[in-house]
Amino acid sequence: MASTTMDEPPQAVLHSLVNADGSATYSAPNHGYKIVAGVNYPVEVPYRSDEIPESTFIEVNLRPHNGVSMVKERHVEELIKRTLATIILADESPRTMLQITLQVVSVETDESLPGGIKGGGQAFNAAVLGCLDAAVPMRTVAGAVLVGIGSNRHFMVSPGVVARKRCASLHVFGFDRDGKILLMESEGKFGMDDWKEAEQVARLAVLGSSHKTNAANVNKQNGDVAMNGSDTGGSPAICVLDVVRKAMEDRVIKDEAWRQES
Repeated sequence: MASTTMDEPPQAVLHSLVNADGSATYSAPNHGYKIVAGVNYPVEVPYRSDEIPESTFIEVNLRPHNGVSMVKERHVEELIKRTLATIILADESPRTMLQITLQVVSVETDESLPGGIKGGGQAFNAAVLGCLDAAVPMRTVAGAVLVGIGSNRHFMVSPGVVARKRCASLHVFGFDRDGKILLMESEGKFGMDDWKEAEQVARLAVLGSSHKTNAANVNKQNGDVAMNGSDTGGSPAICVLDVVRKAMEDRVIKDEAWRQES
C-alpha cells in the first residue's frame, strides 16, 4: 500500500541580498538545504564567443557548502540552465547574459550539496525565486521537488539525509504552473509503476490541490494523500508554488509599505 508524507513546507524570502539585481533564500523542508540565489540581469557577456545574437546567455554557478565545485555541481548547474531556458523569454534581451549564483549556506549534516540529484530541486527553486525578484521576463512560474521511494512503497517528499539512506530510489520532478513537466531526473532501483506514482506525488507537492485529483490515485486504496503530516480532512497542503506566491506577496507588500506611511 502506497503512502505519502511531507513533514513541513519549504520557506522562501526574496531580496535577501543588497548588491544583486535579484536574490532569494530558499530553505528546504526538514531542516535540509538552505540556498541563497543571487541574480544579475541583464549584464554584458564577458566573452564574445558566448554571446548569442538572438537570445540571452544563461550562466549558472553553484557553490557548495564547503570546498570547491566538482563534477556533481556542474551536473546540477547544467540541469538548472536547461530547465530555465524553457521558461525564460530569452529573446527579450539578446546579446546579454543572465547570471545566477547559487550558494549553499547550510546543510542538514556535513554533507555537501548536491550528490547526484539530491539538491537539484531546491537549487532550481532558489534560481526561479531569484529570477522573479530580478524581474527576469518569464513565460511561467515553475517549481521542483525531490521524492524518495522507501520500503513498502512509502513516498517521501523532500526526505532528509537519514530518510534518503532508506530510499530505494530518488526522483526530482519540475513542473510549470500549468502542470507541464520541465525536469525529470532519477537514480536508484525502481519500476515504471513506481516512477509514475512518484511523478503524481511530486505533481501534488509542487502544484497543490488544483492538481490533486490525479495525484490522489497514488493512495486510492486508502483514500488518503497527506502531504503535510495531516490527513485530507485537515488544512490543505502547502505546495511549492504556494510558497513562491507567498514570497512574491510579501515582497510586494514590503515595497508598497511607503504608500501606507505617507
